[in-house]
Amino acid sequence: MQARCEQCGTPLPGLAPGHVLLTCRGCDVTYHVRNDGSFRRVGGPVGSTEARPVVARGSVSVAPPNFLVERDDGALRIGWTAPSFDAMYAVLGILLVAVLYAVRFPGQVAGFGVLEWSCVGGVLLMGLYPALALALNLTWVEVKGDTLRITSKPLPVSSASVVDVRTLDSLSVHAFTRKGGKGLYVLRRFALHARTRDGRTLTLVTGFENEGDVAWLADTLRRHLRLKDGPWGEAVTSDD
Repeated sequence: MQARCEQCGTPLPGLAPGHVLLTCRGCDVTYHVRNDGSFRRVGGPVGSTEARPVVARGSVSVAPPNFLVERDDGALRIGWTAPSFDAMYAVLGILLVAVLYAVRFPGQVAGFGVLEWSCVGGVLLMGLYPALALALNLTWVEVKGDTLRITSKPLPVSSASVVDVRTLDSLSVHAFTRKGGKGLYVLRRFALHARTRDGRTLTLVTGFENEGDVAWLADTLRRHLRLKDGPWGEAVTSDD
């Protein structure tokens, strides 16, 4: 259920990351938002005494610090940055290979011409680009009408993923591990999975390092789309 201003009835915006106060766009009344999303009025202009005040209801969306939430005319857009150690490990691995090759074969490196260095630069660019995109991009999940679209900007990596929300049955959080360096390090990561009505499992987004972030994303989308919690969960009430 969308939270509304107690004075004018205007839907309240989501809380900006890192803040505890928000202002109604309709009448400039200010509210303090608690950790659980409930809120209370703390200031702002007094409305007309002739108009009957609207009783405040719902709760404000309290997003994790690295998330942005936009709601407009029934559409929902959620964007987030995900600085990842995975990208750092990839960059360090590529640089380490280059250094070891230069140390092992100094004569060959010293004799490189323009063509060889161009090839080396191309290989390094191909290896570093996905890591840079992973570290710098902003991922967006947009739900508009019957379409859920997932994009990553500004560095293009792949085409946008599009899902028909009418085919979805439930959302769930999936945990998995990534191993590297011949088992020298093990990374625990999380993904958001969707289960379709015909039993297929789709990976919507992956690579989260914080379980709380993907759990919040799953809950927000689940309520907006009126989906179930996991393959065998119960339906929940929409926030809209």
